[in-house]
Amino acid sequence: MPGSASGSRRVAAALALAFALVDAAPGLAWSRPGHMVTAAIAWRDLEDAPALRARIAYLLAAHPDRAPFEVAIDRSTNEEQVRRRFYECARWPDDARGTVYDHPSWHYAAQALIRDGRPASVGSKGSAIDAFALNINVLRDPSATKAEQAVALCWVLHIVGDLHQPLHTGELFSRDYPEGNRLGALQYVRASPSAEPVTLHWYWDDAVHQSGTLSSVEARATELVVRYPQARDYNDPLAVSHWAYDESFPMLASLAYGPSLRSGRSPETAPVVSDDYRRAVQEAAELRAVGAGHRIAAVLRALFGSVE
Repeated sequence: MPGSASGSRRVAAALALAFALVDAAPGLAWSRPGHMVTAAIAWRDLEDAPALRARIAYLLAAHPDRAPFEVAIDRSTNEEQVRRRFYECARWPDDARGTVYDHPSWHYAAQALIRDGRPASVGSKGSAIDAFALNINVLRDPSATKAEQAVALCWVLHIVGDLHQPLHTGELFSRDYPEGNRLGALQYVRASPSAEPVTLHWYWDDAVHQSGTLSSVEARATELVVRYPQARDYNDPLAVSHWAYDESFPMLASLAYGPSLRSGRSPETAPVVSDDYRRAVQEAAELRAVGAGHRIAAVLRALFGSVE
């Protein structure tokens, strides 16, 4: 059914606010395959909610940016096609970078992490928390179009994943980085002696999964759910600030920029990460990705749980 004029104006106002929230972005959060793993975990959680899954499929079929979804579904049909759309939905905000759908600041909400006596007057960056609320409102707005709600759904899935990645919740300010380290984008490490240097930000992003094939994503999701059963703690499914600042940010301070970190200020000076740091990052990234997947499912139940 077509929405009312007042409802359309509300959605238009929300989208106008979206463009006002943009600032410079440092990069991705979880790699694209990592976001797909969080979606696969969420999809497993929704196995007992076929009406909710059908509602998701109904919305995603109307997504206005058709090309990435057509590539993702390939020649699949029926339930597999729906799964593929859902996994693409979680990664789509990264696939849409540089397009009219791109909102760089929606990927992070970074508080300042002050080290070495840096004055604590540095402000926060990013608008992921505001963007999450904005897109939740679009999904709850009965006058929003299917296309608008499909875009909002993808952003909700993606932001949940982003805010479970510690480097998307804080920026380091120190003697070496008086203007900030761009969420780890100005620090470089190597995963092994033979590996190419990468930013610290990307090192964390890539820790969950590296392959975007359907079979590998679903196998990885199954593996991680079994490995981390303790991550299934929903709490308040819409408590986005809690995920970011009570969970991810402390991990940023104690682990991501903890005593085991060795990094360089250029690719040429990038050291190999220590075994202790590598193991700790791997476990932390996996645990956070599993938590993100379960929380995506909880958010969707909170939004659409009454669907019959």
